[in-house]
Amino acid sequence: MKDDKGHAFIPFTSRFKTSGTTPQPTGNLSGVSFTEKTLITTSFGSDGFTSLVVGPDHRLYATTSGGKIERWDIKADGTITNHVRISPFGSSRRLLIGLRFAPSSTSSNLIAWISHSSPVFINAPDWSGKISRINLNNPSSPQVIDYVVNLPRSYKDHSTNSLTFGPDGALYFPQGSNSAMGLQDGAWGNRAERLLNAAILRLDINKAQKQGLPINVKTQDGGSYNPYSSSAPLTIYATGVRNAYDLVWHSNGSLYVPGNGSAAGGNTPGLPSGTLWSSGAKYTGSSISSMTDVRQTMNDYLFRVVKGGYYGHPNILRHEFILNGGNPTSNTDPGEIVAYKVGTPKEPNYRGYIYNFGLNKSPNGIIEYRSNAFGGKLRGKMLVCRFSGGDDLMILAPSSTNPNSITATEGIQVPGLRRPFSNPLDVIEDVKTGNLYLSEYYDGNGDGQPRITLLKADKPATSGSAIAERVVTDPFTEFSSEETGLSVAVYPNPTQGDNLHAEVKNFSAQESVTLTLHDAVGQIIQTSTLVTDEQGTGRQDIVLGNQMLQGIYILKASGISGNTQTKVVIE
Repeated sequence: MKDDKGHAFIPFTSRFKTSGTTPQPTGNLSGVSFTEKTLITTSFGSDGFTSLVVGPDHRLYATTSGGKIERWDIKADGTITNHVRISPFGSSRRLLIGLRFAPSSTSSNLIAWISHSSPVFINAPDWSGKISRINLNNPSSPQVIDYVVNLPRSYKDHSTNSLTFGPDGALYFPQGSNSAMGLQDGAWGNRAERLLNAAILRLDINKAQKQGLPINVKTQDGGSYNPYSSSAPLTIYATGVRNAYDLVWHSNGSLYVPGNGSAAGGNTPGLPSGTLWSSGAKYTGSSISSMTDVRQTMNDYLFRVVKGGYYGHPNILRHEFILNGGNPTSNTDPGEIVAYKVGTPKEPNYRGYIYNFGLNKSPNGIIEYRSNAFGGKLRGKMLVCRFSGGDDLMILAPSSTNPNSITATEGIQVPGLRRPFSNPLDVIEDVKTGNLYLSEYYDGNGDGQPRITLLKADKPATSGSAIAERVVTDPFTEFSSEETGLSVAVYPNPTQGDNLHAEVKNFSAQESVTLTLHDAVGQIIQTSTLVTDEQGTGRQDIVLGNQMLQGIYILKASGISGNTQTKVVIE
């Protein structure tokens, strides 16, 4: 076989073994299993489902490659009914990928955010990406407000991808690269990287609302947007993420991002000695030549992305020149590029990866499993769609003591997580039941074909479990004590995960106060109630249990007098 440049593929051999004729889940995943049922087939239409979401109205929403939002009611058995088509762009087509409901959305106030760009996959127009707010209260007449326009778009299918809310209330989303390996190349239309390409971007919604909408973020070709300005609502959170389809803020406080590596044949920029480097200082080493037609396929990685980190894809506009981990030593270096001469340094702020998926896996949709199905055995673990090699849902479990440490379980080891699926692209959990809904893109790249598969949890979440509820307000909105005078405090804080002691003050005498503990993305962990004394003070012990994950949590105190909240750190 040969690639699109006529080069023969390097032979690839993979070895594996299983224990017994039927692979069994490992460790504490014993007893975890799902039963598959196809809900939507390719007869539904001609556009694939790009993202899946369970809304605050407990309906299933699916975005499409043609710019529609499809909606269904979820029945008690997990199947779907009462289909409604929503057309945010009327009859116009758009590649609609990201859909996230605002943390303050409720079943009667459906406000969401979407990411979208040009609907074509060859010679797509640059600067066609957008971030928009959409009111879905009336599905026959959705109200769309563009917040960000003129995001870059690649010649092919790298685009403005999925989005999510961070613990700070801001929107985070990956912006794909314009090239294979950092320097323009023929396979990607010889389109140069823009300042905002190959990055995790952050949109401060509050700051954006104070400026004229939409915000034009074109950085060249007639645009002058500066993401480094102190007044910029859209900023660069992290760089060098070549093409990430999805991302998840985990309850441990970490941002996890699966990235797709390049096929062979890309070009890399050179780094002449004396050039200003990404560290802000001049590079003083030997000049590093640019490379063309690099005959090394890049691995796909899972990144734990931190603010200001660099993750391997060069962009000379940001003074980032070295692909992945360079080739600093004669040993096998993490993320090394063998075409570089030995001694080629990595970028000063290269943060590397925390898990190596290997070649040609295309990890895309990712979620954190949150319900207590299976007695909580999956809770806190991540599920990743392996679109190409694998064709499954892979389980990635962060260590409870080290968020950079990951253990992995392939879908074939868990009944129901591998058929193999047909190009699984995105997955979402119904936290009320623990059921999963999977989008199978079916037809590879491009427009795809529609298919939704229900993976029903064989041991569903406990009926009535509060973990499935959604907090109405943004969990990181600070209530002003100057206005209410109310307070809630906890100790010890940080805690090792044992009991907490909570104290509320300045409520009314004999007032019933509800204490709600929820995680960083708004899922309720537990609730309890106390009654204040004659001075408006009340105390309550909160039993955390031994299954609490490390991370930031919020304790909210609510009563007739008002609301207040505080952060809780579990170490």
